Amino acid sequence: MIKYIIYTILFTLIISPLVAQDIGADQTIPMDPDIRIGKLDNGLTYYIRHSENPKNRGEFYIVHNVGAMQEEDNQNGLAHFLEHMAFNGTKHFPKKTMLEYLASIGVRFGTNVNAFTSRNVTAYNISEVPLIRETIIDTVLLMLHDWSSYITCDSAEIEAERGVIREEWRTRDIPRMRLSEQLNPVMYNHSKYAERNVIGDINIIMNFKRQTLLDFYHKWYRPDLQAVIVIGDFDVNMMENKIKKILSPLPKAQHPVQKEVYSVPDNREPLVGISTDPDAGAMVVRLMYKLDLPSPSERQTVKAYKTDLERSFVSELFKKRIINKAAQGNPYIRQGSVNYTDLTPDKKMVFIMGAVKDNKVNEALNELAIEVERIKKYGFTPEEFNEQQANMLKSVKLQMNQRKNLKSVDMVKACLAHFTTGTPIPPNEFLEKMSVFTLQNLTLEELNRTALEMFSDDNILITILGPRRENISYPSEQELIATVRNAKDQNIAPYVHRTLKDTRLITKTPEAGNILEEKKNDTMGTIEWTLSNGAKVIIKSYPNKKDIVDIKGFSKGGTSTLPEEELANGFMANNFCQLMGVKNFSRTDLKQINVGKVISLTPEIGEYYETLSGYAAKRDLETLMQMIHLYVTEPNFDQQEFNHQIEKIKSTLNNRKGLPKAEYSQEVQGVKYNHHPRKTSLTLEKVNTITFEKTKQIYQERFANAGDFTFIFTGDIDLEKLKPLVETYIASLPTTGVKQEYKDNHVRYAKGKIIRHIEKELTTDKASISMLYTAKLPYSAENKILSAAFRYILRDRYMKSIREEKGGAYSVSVNATEEAVPTNQVTIEVNFDTAPFMADEMLEIVQKEIDDLVKNGPSSSELENAQRYFNKLYKTNISTNSYWQETLSDYYRYGIDNFTNYENTMNGLTPSDIRKFAKTVFGQKNKMEFVLLPKK
Repeated sequence: MIKYIIYTILFTLIISPLVAQDIGADQTIPMDPDIRIGKLDNGLTYYIRHSENPKNRGEFYIVHNVGAMQEEDNQNGLAHFLEHMAFNGTKHFPKKTMLEYLASIGVRFGTNVNAFTSRNVTAYNISEVPLIRETIIDTVLLMLHDWSSYITCDSAEIEAERGVIREEWRTRDIPRMRLSEQLNPVMYNHSKYAERNVIGDINIIMNFKRQTLLDFYHKWYRPDLQAVIVIGDFDVNMMENKIKKILSPLPKAQHPVQKEVYSVPDNREPLVGISTDPDAGAMVVRLMYKLDLPSPSERQTVKAYKTDLERSFVSELFKKRIINKAAQGNPYIRQGSVNYTDLTPDKKMVFIMGAVKDNKVNEALNELAIEVERIKKYGFTPEEFNEQQANMLKSVKLQMNQRKNLKSVDMVKACLAHFTTGTPIPPNEFLEKMSVFTLQNLTLEELNRTALEMFSDDNILITILGPRRENISYPSEQELIATVRNAKDQNIAPYVHRTLKDTRLITKTPEAGNILEEKKNDTMGTIEWTLSNGAKVIIKSYPNKKDIVDIKGFSKGGTSTLPEEELANGFMANNFCQLMGVKNFSRTDLKQINVGKVISLTPEIGEYYETLSGYAAKRDLETLMQMIHLYVTEPNFDQQEFNHQIEKIKSTLNNRKGLPKAEYSQEVQGVKYNHHPRKTSLTLEKVNTITFEKTKQIYQERFANAGDFTFIFTGDIDLEKLKPLVETYIASLPTTGVKQEYKDNHVRYAKGKIIRHIEKELTTDKASISMLYTAKLPYSAENKILSAAFRYILRDRYMKSIREEKGGAYSVSVNATEEAVPTNQVTIEVNFDTAPFMADEMLEIVQKEIDDLVKNGPSSSELENAQRYFNKLYKTNISTNSYWQETLSDYYRYGIDNFTNYENTMNGLTPSDIRKFAKTVFGQKNKMEFVLLPKK
């Protein structure tokens, strides 16, 4: 299941065209009237809202306001285990019949049917439900009914699921999780939070009695601690009546146990945690400050909103300082950040992070501590404050528009936060007035007082995360505390804020070109322009609620045109161009200039194409077009930023030295491509051949010829407004008049049967399996559909055979990739982790399922489930820019029409077609089997 991530529902800021009213701090924030909230006699709360984003779909959630914190010591991990059992049999849906029914209506387990468990909250969901029949609504609500009180926890299913969770634990046993686990006692100050990591104690998981699970379930999972959230394209009154009818019979708890609210104790002296792992790469230092949150009732007030806004304001200003400090070549911090985030339901924290250079932990921590003391001593500058205040006031209208177009699932998150933490969901009109009033009346003095409160001498946490090596030593706890405490005694100068004086992107309008030819393509519903410089522009305009225009420009070539000795410079050109700005503006400057705008643009140099990809709100389209022009004509190659990026790459490579997984990946890469020199890994030796001038030259060469580019625009586009922008900013781009092609350097996957079982000194007792099957296959719309259906069926088979029947893996990833260049081919890849003692058996099952599909094909029901799922997905996707960008890219690059006959082709598939596809692919007998095993 997906691990729960606490969604912080931050209030939206907007500019009001009206004069802001005086809003009292103690005023209660009203609830959005479009959300209907009620409570049944049995104590169950319900939230209902109409939403047409997406149309004809519904989101169905049941939220339990309990989690791992309710577990006794002998139940450690049972909240998460119960989550798994929710899909393994209930009163009205025994065994797997719930998932079988949902699959029959195109609702897929793991994608649309899922759950999360956290320390405090658990939720089960059925999403993207097609609301095509009333019986579907009734059935899904009955599933929520059963999840509330009637999960059967069948003994046989419990035994089968133990292995699944064991493998989930094994899959999660990675450096990041191990480092975090070591720090829990410090992060949660030795409270019960530190003793509950959700997945639990593996010994308990493998040995608990069924009755222990049932006792936990019936004690805590009850209507008075539950809420049902249903949001979608339906009549609210109808849905409320159904909820009352189906969920009211749930029994009211008799003699319910009071839920205990746990907290993290304060600390007067800094708490220190040093977390190391043999497989860790980078070294990170974190300085954190715990902050109290208002009570759930106090969160309903304007005062609580104002406090949260001020803390966010401070954190954003601080983040800019830390990022700039790292970017300017600080000797101890490679990169940095500041986040204002949740810790527990009653505490937040300011999280200051620095990636450490050259293992200089104390020095890096000192840099962070000095910046804290600089704020405490001098506060923020008027220039910083005014810019940030203006930025927020620029952003507000945009964010209000986003609220109008929220997806149903985003509304679910807001309701979930309201039920579990008391976070208000105000109507837009009140939010508008409250936001304007708060922002316009906020002063620098108030903000600096808030900063002093946030960075007090109490509730400080210091944590270090890094590699465990013989040649690496770490400071003591006393040394780290002294570093933070002594920072205030250093000679700290006031902060000097850099203000952009001229923020105009274009100071002289380019001499416009023109449109030479216009065609209409009825097949794809596009307009095609040929420009005077040879560039092609494709426009797909259709109604789009998001008010966003997407753009992608592409040209053949990429790094395939480079000789082998220049590939490292090509890598750097691609890496650097995604981080650079234009003219004399850095990437950070561009973010500052574009605050309040919905806009993004990224150049990229791939293996066979160079691209310019981005998007903008319709009102910001001219800015996007200016950026396209400047990324071609005036990219900002900054030597200092280049040096900084080279340093980061070298540091990453140094950190990977000697790591077993890194060595394994390098070996696998070599075998996959027959050790082709164009597919070898980047090394320090290769990095040392990279030069600033060569990197710059490669970028300029790849984007020098606009006449070679095709630009695709998708969204709700006004052609008359777009035309002059295209003529001014794209038709004016330089051209060489020479059409380029990518170069086929004969990079191919290895052929035949290849088996590599590689043993390494691993920290975890885990086998990582990767199977790769390759085949020549024409790149066509029909083959892409066949590939998708085959992938769906194979993944579902592995879910049953490997996960459910054998408990051999938590999840099995099945990917299918169809490629057009440099040659038509398809790759089928299967990846998962398992216990080493089960590896051979799992490998047999992987091949057995494939062989069966080659010989017999799928059953009719297997194929029908795939067809329903992809038909549902198609109906949702065709109203999105991303779908049209991908579809039109295929059409204008390769002449492939994935749109016109999609439904007919998908619905026309037969089991025999899938069998023939499987026979074609796997009959070519190109199989690579890689297994990473712990050394015996």
